[in-house]
Amino acid sequence: GGTGGGTNTGKSLGPGLGFSKDDPTGQAFTLPAGLTLESPIIAWSPENPVDCDEKYSDEAKGTGEEVRVCLIFRNTTNAPITVTLPPGTVLVATNDDVQNGITVQTITIEVPPGERYFAPMFAYCANQDRSTTGLGDRYVLGPTVQYKDFQDMFSLLAGKKLSREAAGHVQGVVHHVSQGEGLSAADRALLQGL
Repeated sequence: GGTGGGTNTGKSLGPGLGFSKDDPTGQAFTLPAGLTLESPIIAWSPENPVDCDEKYSDEAKGTGEEVRVCLIFRNTTNAPITVTLPPGTVLVATNDDVQNGITVQTITIEVPPGERYFAPMFAYCANQDRSTTGLGDRYVLGPTVQYKDFQDMFSLLAGKKLSREAAGHVQGVVHHVSQGEGLSAADRALLQGL
């Protein structure tokens, strides 16, 4: 979501990224045995998280201000199961006028046994030219992108604690990379300094 840079249509690193409307491609994500994820994934409002088991921002996983979803898991075993979403996991909007989401760091969620466990999650916008995520929007868990520019970006961010301000800078870099502009020296330096 967001304005700016509208002159370069067709700017995309790959399907579902940047200005592309196609389905993203990458490594398919598989949930651990004993775990299911309700689909579609609902959007979530940190200000009024009634649809996400009253969980506010302090309980959310991931960073990014633009895409906010609530993952609802079912654990059919009698022990907790840890889900690890790798960086580059794409949340695919069911409406292609709405931005897709992308994670930039590893997200770990421990799901206790039970019918419904709510896990609010933040992610970054992968499509600057699409509308922002509203409460009525729905997502599906997509693949993990494997592009080198994103992999370089993820290794620079690995293990860093990102503040909201830092997340704003990261979002700018996500737009550059997803639009096929590459990871510039300036962007690398910015990420290293966070």
